[in-house]
Amino acid sequence: MARTTTPRPTTKKQQKVKVGAVVRANPLLTLEEAGPIQMGFWVPNRVWATAKFLIPLREHISEKRRAGTLAPVQPVIQEFKNWVTGHSVYRMWLNSMIEQANAYVRGLDEKTRKEIRADGDVVWIEGFDAFFEILNEIVTTSPSFNDTAQVGTPMNGLLAVAMATEAGTALFHDAEFNSQFRKVLEAWNTFLKSSASLDKLDITDPEKPGSWISRAAHKAGVWKQMVHDPRKPGYGYDSWNSFFIRQFVPGARPFHGHASIDVNIGCETTPWAYQDDLALESNFWIKDADYSLLDLFAGQRQWASLFEGGQAYQGFLSATHYHRWKAPLDGTIVRSWVQPGTYFAQRPDQGENQGTWEGTQSQPYLAHVAARGIFIFHHETVGYVALICIGMVEVSTCVIEPSTFIVPEGAAAVPVTRGTEIGHFEFGGSTHMMIFQKDRVRMEEWARNAVSHQNDPNPTPLGSVIATALRGS
Repeated sequence: MARTTTPRPTTKKQQKVKVGAVVRANPLLTLEEAGPIQMGFWVPNRVWATAKFLIPLREHISEKRRAGTLAPVQPVIQEFKNWVTGHSVYRMWLNSMIEQANAYVRGLDEKTRKEIRADGDVVWIEGFDAFFEILNEIVTTSPSFNDTAQVGTPMNGLLAVAMATEAGTALFHDAEFNSQFRKVLEAWNTFLKSSASLDKLDITDPEKPGSWISRAAHKAGVWKQMVHDPRKPGYGYDSWNSFFIRQFVPGARPFHGHASIDVNIGCETTPWAYQDDLALESNFWIKDADYSLLDLFAGQRQWASLFEGGQAYQGFLSATHYHRWKAPLDGTIVRSWVQPGTYFAQRPDQGENQGTWEGTQSQPYLAHVAARGIFIFHHETVGYVALICIGMVEVSTCVIEPSTFIVPEGAAAVPVTRGTEIGHFEFGGSTHMMIFQKDRVRMEEWARNAVSHQNDPNPTPLGSVIATALRGS
């Protein structure tokens, strides 16, 4: 299944960070720097969006405990807890993550602590047992709609502060811990594919808390130009996940331009970053480092080297938007695969205080380390084009579908027509990149100036032209 914060306005107090060819703001973790709340982005875009989400959840669990109605502990949660308990290093890291997150919150200035207390208290999570209790509650229910930054991503609400602590960074970069945590995400994914997950698409009670068919959800554009039948249970969907990957109505997203010279975007995203003169290798984990092609392509040098000196575009997907991928051009798929990766990892050594997170700022880093679906296309005029669909946090599943579009190393290229569906994310928001060879295309203004479009109220529509072949190429 696969994270990001809504872009914040720049102020003089903010540190400047160079990302590729662009200088942009890296906001400090203060209320003054947090910017306005903008619904629809699945990592907190305000400092205490997590507190506003997590504290009511804790209170809800306490009420259920008092009433004796807590969900039974799921076998996968008990197994995960037993595994952590039985491995001293991981138990140490998890306890340290909790302690460091709480210490950071308690150590904030009085003004900020008062802001948090308005929503509850200044404790992130009570302790080791409470961590698993909340995790259990999350995986036994479907995500809720709301009009905050925390829409649809409860697990990220639980982990947003903690994942950026020293211990949290160590935990979520550890391969064995990720392997165990994946079992939790897979169990949740199984629930979200069942009919039991339709509780928040209940046509008999559309205004129930967290409803995805409420008036507020319609106003937010959840159903705009999307397939649905309000007369049918679940709006015509058989699970929360099938709702999540809902289709546009026919004709809603035509592919523009000329197939002989144009390339379209393969995901519907809000622009985030652009870089030219791409390097084959760079220290991508450093704050102001560029993209590293070798790492984006998971060490596959023969494919990464095709794009050396080229251009890259990155955009992000909200949890409320479209999560299917379409072929961006007429041509062939010469290589494609799903690359396993991290789920809640933050960039190490962020150079900021404990308890901070980078939100959408972390997208370039996560493109190198998170789970992702990688496609390399060939177009007769444009040359090679890459599409990388990156899962983040809850979104740990990237699906290439149909399987005929999985092209192993050495296999024959597979013909594809632009606009053909080639896969999808499962559950949550995410990010994607499109990469072009050197001196082969002229990219559109909105892509080259992606940073200036970060606050666009709507994503760039699927099917928009992103690049056009240069004459004589």
